[in-house]
Amino acid sequence: MTRRPVVCAALVLLPFSLFGQDSTAKGNATPFHKGQWAAQFQAGTAFGSLGFIKFRSPTRALLLDLRISGSHSETMVTDSSGTRFGGLQSSAFTQVRFGWRRYSGDGTAAKVVSHHSFGALAGFEHDVAAGRSGSSRTNRWTVGAFGDVGGTYLVTSRLGIGALATATLSYENGITRSSFGNKFHFWSLGGSALSASLVATLYF
Repeated sequence: MTRRPVVCAALVLLPFSLFGQDSTAKGNATPFHKGQWAAQFQAGTAFGSLGFIKFRSPTRALLLDLRISGSHSETMVTDSSGTRFGGLQSSAFTQVRFGWRRYSGDGTAAKVVSHHSFGALAGFEHDVAAGRSGSSRTNRWTVGAFGDVGGTYLVTSRLGIGALATATLSYENGITRSSFGNKFHFWSLGGSALSASLVATLYF
């Protein structure tokens, strides 16, 4: 959780300066229009997400992204006395990202558009571990910021395929409770370096 926080902070904050540039220049025109909606489906190295885009102008949009993942596994032990429960691991994760996106193209008939985004994120994770020697439950809360840069090829006026690179900087606070009555508090400040993902976008 503490990988390269300074580098991540720079990557996340870079879009602030880029967003301030003039978006009305003729060379930045895109095929989009004010009031248009889009749904974004993302599949990356970590987990996928479903996002919604609301265009405020042909080059600016609001972005809401939802990420959900989870896993559950159990172990059974077999020996001379028979088969019995060995342990389990269970995890559920959800994260919401809200931000602003800037688009740039070569005109209203452009087939390729570039974009970059920045915004805030908030997440929650619940983990359970159990075995013959006891069990524990952990809750984690996360807040932070994200930034991304990418490009989209418009296959049609309604469908776009592209790639996205994202970096995050976040603060995590959590608590672990064991079956023995122990309680542990922890926190961390860190982030993730650029992670690549494929993105499909439907425009309405």
